[in-house]
Parts: sequence; structure tokens; C-alpha cells
Amino acid sequence: MVLSDEEKRIIFEEERIKKQMKGKSALVSIILSVFIPGLGDLYCGSWIKALIFFALDALCFILMFAMGIGVFLFGPVWVCGLISAWLSAGKSEKRKIRAVEQSLG
Repeated sequence: MVLSDEEKRIIFEEERIKKQMKGKSALVSIILSVFIPGLGDLYCGSWIKALIFFALDALCFILMFAMGIGVFLFGPVWVCGLISAWLSAGKSEKRKIRAVEQSLG
């Protein structure tokens, strides 16, 4: 089957649009947050949430040595960081889709 030039152009245009619409990977975001809470948010472009999780992580680390309370707080902060990274990746993809849709029409 031989495609006409118009069909090839349409296929290439659709592929270009698909690549533009792809947001940040949720898997990469979660893996980054496994190591440091907030790193997945930073990867997705959520700077404010990333700074909040970096600060909470530092606070838990300080409280761990100062009062011992940080040991109990670190787990929930870590889990919330994973959830936040996953949600940020989804929002990143939605933002990309909206931006591409606006540029098309």
C-alpha cells in the first residue's frame, strides 16, 4: 500500500502532536520521590510542593535527632510525597494536553 503525500503529512502531524502531548512519567516521578520526598514534584514542575516536602523532610530529620519524634513523622511525610508526585505527574500531562489543544485551535 502506497500512501499519498497528504496521508503521510497527516500521519507525521499526528505523531508530532502525540509527542507534544506527553507529560511527565508518573513512574519516574514516584521513583524519584522514593529516594527524596519532593524530588518527584520537582521533576513534574511543582516547585512549591517540592519545596514544602524538602522542608518537611529536613524537619523530620532534625526532629529525629533532637527529640526522636521525627522517626514517627518521616513515614507519613514519605507516603504523602509519593502520592503528591503521582498526582503532579497526572496534572503535568493534563497541562500539556490543554496547551497542545490551545495551540491547535
